[in-house]
Amino acid sequence: MKNVFLFILISLSSVPSLAQSVDLQEDLTINNLYDSRQGSCALGDIDNDGDLDLIITGPDAILTNDKTTLYSNDGQGNFTEIIGTGLSAWSEFSDIAFADVDGDDDQDLLITGRDGSPNFYANFYLNDGSGNYTLSPSVPFEPSIEGDLEFEDVDNDGDQDLFMCGYAEDSSGSPFIFSKLYLNSDSGVFTEVTSTPFIEGTSAAFLDMDNDNDMDLIVSGSTNNNGVMTTLYENDGTGNFSLVNNTPFTGVKFSDISTGDSDGDGDTDILLNGMDSSFQNICELYLNDSAGSFNLLTGTPFLAAQLGTVDFADFDNDNDLDVFVTGSLGGQNVAAHIYENQGNNNFNLVDSLVQVYNSTTAIGDIDGDNDLDMIVTGIGNLPSTPDPFKPRVYKNMLATTSIEMVHEEAHDNILLYPNPSEGIINIQIDNTIGTSIKIYNTIGEMVFSEDSLNPNIQIKLNQPPGMYAVVSKTNSSTSTLRLIIK
Repeated sequence: MKNVFLFILISLSSVPSLAQSVDLQEDLTINNLYDSRQGSCALGDIDNDGDLDLIITGPDAILTNDKTTLYSNDGQGNFTEIIGTGLSAWSEFSDIAFADVDGDDDQDLLITGRDGSPNFYANFYLNDGSGNYTLSPSVPFEPSIEGDLEFEDVDNDGDQDLFMCGYAEDSSGSPFIFSKLYLNSDSGVFTEVTSTPFIEGTSAAFLDMDNDNDMDLIVSGSTNNNGVMTTLYENDGTGNFSLVNNTPFTGVKFSDISTGDSDGDGDTDILLNGMDSSFQNICELYLNDSAGSFNLLTGTPFLAAQLGTVDFADFDNDNDLDVFVTGSLGGQNVAAHIYENQGNNNFNLVDSLVQVYNSTTAIGDIDGDNDLDMIVTGIGNLPSTPDPFKPRVYKNMLATTSIEMVHEEAHDNILLYPNPSEGIINIQIDNTIGTSIKIYNTIGEMVFSEDSLNPNIQIKLNQPPGMYAVVSKTNSSTSTLRLIIK
């Protein structure tokens, strides 16, 4: 179970990037975050001020004080608790997801979990644009725990749909595992799709496996017949999914999934961990052949773990994806390792953070210095870890170029106007040969991509107000401009 923003972080320079070392350090000055033993965490800009705020759920060390807490970010990675949010006070075994479901350019919020009664719930909150949340009474989402929430536009109609999975309860209180898809009507009104091919599970991720510009889906976890599965589903572009047969993925439970282009060949690869049917832990990387067929990459150094997380993230701004792994290795052994991608999927262990399992991660630029930081919650390696349930904030010590400097350097080969913009953007390029344009938001998510370019193009960027990075990449260099959407 995890809540992370999935990110391909931009190398902010106007020359080919140079390799830099991964260096994340815990910010020991941040001591005001409540413990989270069986909870979750997530980052999102709840008040549209251009920085990433934080939510943490879960009980404390003795499982008595259980909170759902929103923290505002001062823009430099310092968090202050927001009082009187109206969110569910009691939340354990929870999952969290931010998404703008009603098209009003703010981050709404879905929280699943169990309250103190204990009852399962799925509470959806609408944001008023300033970070004030109101419970929506009409959503049909399955009350559940220990699962996954994935918002994505599966039917290409411009709004955020929802796939969710996890543990629910029937009318007699007996638990069962489920997977469900809900389509959005464009105004935040969701309807369950009653006929889907999905096998139940507890972890999921969307990806465009075959580069056809729609989002496919991979699901892993336990099944109701005590099996373990990892299944892949192809989207026909309208939100209709079909099971892909004869995939090579190991079936796992207590699992996590991350997707990203780990080898820079333009397609999406899959990283998977968990416990297989033989009760062995795995952590496996599957490479995509660009047509949606996957092959296991052998010889990777990743620790095999369960009850943890796997994350792709470019921590060193060198334009490839590094790997972060947490979880239980078996017995008393726990891990939190960062593996630097040195190119061509050659990974090297470069850092060990405070070891955790039952963990969640939230990754993004929390202090505005154009590199990826990280918040990690979970249970530390008892009894050796001080404050074993403390959420830990890791700041990235990477030396980065300011986005203001980049803006001046980039004028030589690309012109972008108007800036600030209300969403209609003109891009003029001196040389289109071998050039691609990609636009990223402040958490590293790519919101626009185009490889076939004219010297003058106009695009409509349907994104919330804030700062974005427009990356122009040629065969020899990468340059980035700052874009402000107002």
